[in-house]
Amino acid sequence: MIIYIVCIAIIGGVIALDLVTKSLAVSYSFDMVVIPKLIKFKLTYNTGAAFSFLGDKEWAQAFFIILTFIVLILMVGFVVFKIVKKQKLSKWILVALSLAFSGAIGNLIDRLSFSKVRDFIFLFYETDIFPAIFNVADIALVVGVIMICFYLLFLDKDALFRKQPKEDSSGKTDDNG
Repeated sequence: MIIYIVCIAIIGGVIALDLVTKSLAVSYSFDMVVIPKLIKFKLTYNTGAAFSFLGDKEWAQAFFIILTFIVLILMVGFVVFKIVKKQKLSKWILVALSLAFSGAIGNLIDRLSFSKVRDFIFLFYETDIFPAIFNVADIALVVGVIMICFYLLFLDKDALFRKQPKEDSSGKTDDNG
């Protein structure tokens, strides 16, 4: 039960931090170097997805809003389904889903309110490395998705790369393996 309270706190905390930092970026029109050539705060607006993907398409905002609602419904449905079936969810996957959920909500709020997403953390500016610009919601979303992928690849009982217990000649498995 405590893990669900922690997940709600993560969701609320990430959304609040995202909205506060975006509001500060707008209020102060950030353009400040944090670490030369590495990190700079500079307010920009993104009408697309990652790296302005589809930002030049008129239908993109509606598409991203609908897609976000579908993904949010699927995430909530997954958790509710597991709870109703009395199947235990790992703390790892619950935290991962909370991060991804809160990141999606943070950017959805921007899309619904402004028809664009407010970004302000500029990474690798003025370098030959491909620059990235993002916000707190993007960080939570990416970390959550990476955690979900890691869980599915390595931690889940049916994970693709999970070390399987060894069988001895009698057919018994050695879980110490």
